[in-house]
Amino acid sequence: MGQEQTPTAQLFLVLDTAGTKLPVDRLETVLAEKRIACLLLSTQAQQPASDGNLQAIVAMAQRNGVAVLVSNDETLAKELSADGVHLSPDEEPPGDRYARARAALGNDLIVGVDAGGSRHDAMALAEAGADYIAFSVPGGLPDQETARERQRELVAWWAEIFEPPVVALDIVDHQQSQDFASTGADFIARTLPVGLAAAELKQWLTAAHQALATAVHCD
Repeated sequence: MGQEQTPTAQLFLVLDTAGTKLPVDRLETVLAEKRIACLLLSTQAQQPASDGNLQAIVAMAQRNGVAVLVSNDETLAKELSADGVHLSPDEEPPGDRYARARAALGNDLIVGVDAGGSRHDAMALAEAGADYIAFSVPGGLPDQETARERQRELVAWWAEIFEPPVVALDIVDHQQSQDFASTGADFIARTLPVGLAAAELKQWLTAAHQALATAVHCD
């Protein structure tokens, strides 16, 4: 009683750098709280490394002990001195895409992969050496509720059986955060609401963290 609960999962924060730019000092009010494990920069295609805002974000996040990943662009990740890359599903076979990113970044940087809704791809990527496996909401299913339930099953399956960490992607609110944390997910991906003021961002972070701390595992 009275003791702060330890979260069962960590926050994997997504920042859309193609949209409204979040001032670096406002972002630091969130990252300085030491409650974010990873910051994923969802960048525009061929966004230049000379973008001063990107450089400032990477440097500030790393200064606060937050690992920074770049979406789908290992060249940009290297040029920004980020901590690695996050690969999303596309038309290229995921194993080939992973191998290309790993060859570019080496073994010291992070290469994490979204396996979509494929168990086979997830297992093959983990065997190849992916640093984490992520599951997004699978496409091709009849409705959003079915797709979300499929994602939940995949996250729970992976968390129970496999060693590499699992990331639950596309989580839209605190209730979903709590639900997916209860499956055993290691990381919960939340998109940072960039339109909030600094104080509102801190309130959002507190609520997001509390949702994880109050999750109950379903063994």
